[in-house]
Amino acid sequence: MDQLKHSITLYGFGYHYMRGEYTLEDVLKKTKELGADGFEIVAPQMVEGHPNPDDYWIDSFKDLYKKYDLTPVCYSIYIDSGKHKGRFLNEAERLAGTINEMEYAKRMGFKVVRSQDALLPKTMEKLLPYAEELGLHLAIELHGPYSPSTPVFQEYAQLFERKNSPHLGVVMDYSAFSSGPPATVLDQFPDDVCHKELLHKIRRLFTTTEIPEAELEKQLLDEGGDAVDLLIARKKIFTGLSENGKMGTIYYRTHPDYEGFRRLLKWSQYMHGKYWHVSEQLECDEIDYAGFVKIMKEENYQGYIATEYEGSNISPYYKDDEQIALHIKMLDKLWQSV
Repeated sequence: MDQLKHSITLYGFGYHYMRGEYTLEDVLKKTKELGADGFEIVAPQMVEGHPNPDDYWIDSFKDLYKKYDLTPVCYSIYIDSGKHKGRFLNEAERLAGTINEMEYAKRMGFKVVRSQDALLPKTMEKLLPYAEELGLHLAIELHGPYSPSTPVFQEYAQLFERKNSPHLGVVMDYSAFSSGPPATVLDQFPDDVCHKELLHKIRRLFTTTEIPEAELEKQLLDEGGDAVDLLIARKKIFTGLSENGKMGTIYYRTHPDYEGFRRLLKWSQYMHGKYWHVSEQLECDEIDYAGFVKIMKEENYQGYIATEYEGSNISPYYKDDEQIALHIKMLDKLWQSV
């Protein structure tokens, strides 16, 4: 493949969409203008009447994306495990809910339906005949803090190997392969509150080395940092996955699993190019995009990569459409250079 196939997940515009600053047509128009061929919609966020939109809305939606010459690529859904007080969904409910979503995705023209690991491998296997009948690719999202070596994703990989079907697969989200916090993680702090240049130095060391946190803290203080800097480092930089499996953060100090990414790539028709910041120099501090794009090209990846910007929740200084444009440019530059 000479060029990457770009998609944009409309979720990347979600901050402004939920505030009423963008309409659905606005984000579809922006998607085309920013250089994407296709798009992903997160159904509970932007599908009116979800999980059962009416015919009028579906027809209007199809008219909209056709107006901007866009390809509907991925219909993203969730397993709403907390739907009932006091219990999780049982398997019959997970099956019925997913089948319903798949049928609507088909009607709207999507080819990929992305669910999440609460679906469970044994339930996903039971959905294969429905995916085959509808001509859909049903995919589970691999999202941080999970990695390809997480037990449940080893089970998914075994399922994919055993069934060897183009109708089952994985959507790998780059949050599962991040190395540390983005460059913008300190933007919220005024320059006169902390020693920002020194904190960025410590942040880069945290992201690119295995120096223990205790040693980084000592270095921070030895080089002129104070108690405020130490607090900021602990709350904003030294976070992520710990030895006891702490969860709930958006980035992780892990060893990016390049070989796990390579193994799962053959079961991928779509992936989430998650990121929190791309610089004007087309660099992304928190994720080694160059390394992963190289693997994609070596393995002759034929699917889409979706630009998924989530930086609006971290820094107020960057516009989502500008960041999305930079991410697409970065990917194209990397694809041509490897």
